[in-house]
Amino acid sequence: MALLASIQAGSVIKTALGAVLVAAGLSVSGRVAEDYALRERAYALAGSGQCRAAHSAFAELARSSGNVRDWLAAATCAIEAGDHDRAVTALQAVLAERHTLTLDEQLFALRSYGYRAEAAGDRAGTRQAWRDAAALSGAAQDRLMAARAARLDGDHDVARAELASLSPGALPAQFAAIWHDEQASHARLAGRNREALSHIDQAIAAEDTPWRRYEQGVVMTALGMHRSAAHALVLAHEGAPDNANILVSLAYASRASGETASARDYYRQAVSLDPELSRLSADF
Repeated sequence: MALLASIQAGSVIKTALGAVLVAAGLSVSGRVAEDYALRERAYALAGSGQCRAAHSAFAELARSSGNVRDWLAAATCAIEAGDHDRAVTALQAVLAERHTLTLDEQLFALRSYGYRAEAAGDRAGTRQAWRDAAALSGAAQDRLMAARAARLDGDHDVARAELASLSPGALPAQFAAIWHDEQASHARLAGRNREALSHIDQAIAAEDTPWRRYEQGVVMTALGMHRSAAHALVLAHEGAPDNANILVSLAYASRASGETASARDYYRQAVSLDPELSRLSADF
């Protein structure tokens, strides 16, 4: 909630004005008094961990005040509450007026929107957000995410050029892993699966996740490394037991390794999670 404290400080003039007038018992417009009271209530809710209620208060305040920092506070609370749709709506309002914010506030909004736009499949929005963040900060992490966004948007030449300008050794582990993820994606697109596997292995060494173990298993399968693929996919399944795609891939890898009973069991588990996979029953 550190950002909320910063946002509150940025709104201090309006809040302080309301406080002075109310404390002095002076006559103020209904809107000034209402905004003051609502802002105080919103920050109190946020401070007590009631982010969902705080978001509603900030959003109501933002619609009446037109204050971009109220929208930023609403976005921050929606993110804390895990409310993706409301976070996106608030962030869009923030970005439309972001030039009035501090550098740190702008970067928070751009990065937050970049992640959420990608999750929503908005490739153009993702690319614009990360491109603006990279231009604003010049940080290697933002440039890396801009390269990723360019690849997702189909601009592979720009993406590869930006990746080549970055060194994974100079990045924090989380972002070094993403750098290797991106290199693996480009290698797979070009049919260079062994190179892709090398990058996936290095990504896992930096930050092990079920998704990366799944990618490792898929590429190993393409290379005919079926037993190794099954082992990688077991690790992926352990980390994400309710993922049907991992289970069906594990079923195929097990079948290719000669483990037909295990393959059928994994396939049945996959179908229980996603009945549409029953179309593959002839394979098992």
